[in-house]
Amino acid sequence: MTPRVIVVGAGAIGCALADELTRRSAAVTIIDAAVPLSGASAATFAWVNAYDKSPTTYRDLNLRGIDAHSRRSQRMQDDIRWFHQTGTLQLARTDTDFAALHEQIKRHQEWGIAVRPLTRTDVMNIEPRLSSTATLGGALFPDEGWIDVETMCNHFLGRAQAAGAAFHPFQTVIDIDIRNATVTTRSTDGDVHRHEGDVVVLAAGNGTRDILAAAEIELPITDPGAKDSLGIICTTGSVPRGITHVLRASGIALRPSRNAGITLTDHPTGAVWDVDDPQIWTVPGLLMQRARSLYPFLRDVSIESISLGRRVLPNDGLTIADWVGRDSSVYAVATHSGITLSSYLAEAVTSEILLGTRDHSLREFGMDRFAP
Repeated sequence: MTPRVIVVGAGAIGCALADELTRRSAAVTIIDAAVPLSGASAATFAWVNAYDKSPTTYRDLNLRGIDAHSRRSQRMQDDIRWFHQTGTLQLARTDTDFAALHEQIKRHQEWGIAVRPLTRTDVMNIEPRLSSTATLGGALFPDEGWIDVETMCNHFLGRAQAAGAAFHPFQTVIDIDIRNATVTTRSTDGDVHRHEGDVVVLAAGNGTRDILAAAEIELPITDPGAKDSLGIICTTGSVPRGITHVLRASGIALRPSRNAGITLTDHPTGAVWDVDDPQIWTVPGLLMQRARSLYPFLRDVSIESISLGRRVLPNDGLTIADWVGRDSSVYAVATHSGITLSSYLAEAVTSEILLGTRDHSLREFGMDRFAP
């Protein structure tokens, strides 16, 4: 009998799950309250990394995420390639930065993570448009990169639909029966719909918290209204000969963008203000100022788009991937590392749902760790 799986959420994780489930012959229904990529996946820096992550099990999970993206992307045609494995260039701009970076390099090498120390000359050779006064040296993490999330999700969702999956946008979940795998939704025109399956996978980001709350189940994630969950992503217009790598320095992170521009962020800076504080709109100019100190050619480039989003933060900062409740037919996935982990979680969660075997990589990311 073909298993029927309902996936709630059409972001990075939900689309990757839909693709993997249909590839492995499940009958899939995808539900989203809006259009694909309208939640946390719409406002992400999309950095694929395992940089300085702990504990070891979480770091290893992220390394599996990088490997899964690399494997899946290599099977793609060039016109739909979405994982740009450019490497991450970490800059040291001061003597203090340089000393700290030396310790980070040593630590990552001990963990078996590929990293190469760089002199100032090395840095200038691989990022020639960088200001020569902007760095004392750096480190290159060659396995990392960034995801073109729109291309990835559209590809995964399109492939799932071509394999028979049904997609229902603009339907908000108003009730869920966790034992009978039934989801009730209301569409924007007010109609109520009932979706029945064998398993429901909740991959709705912060929305998963509200869906389970209606079933009197608490999902241990941070209140999405908390100030430190806010992220702000800025993207410039197109630039000729932009930057090559994901680049990180004190107070700024940059990467190439899908519009041939540059995407900028810095979480500590963006999280200073609440979303309704007018001061939040000073952040783009501040980030651009920092970017120009690294790349002088940006003085004539302006920001063209700004996205605000709420990070999905489990209470311990790690990942949740587990069945919800006793004798439940509902599985929940929630993580701050959704972009890095999406391809791997799709593989591991699909195996657990269809075969009943929990991968050892997920054993420490269950709900039971939050039990009192």
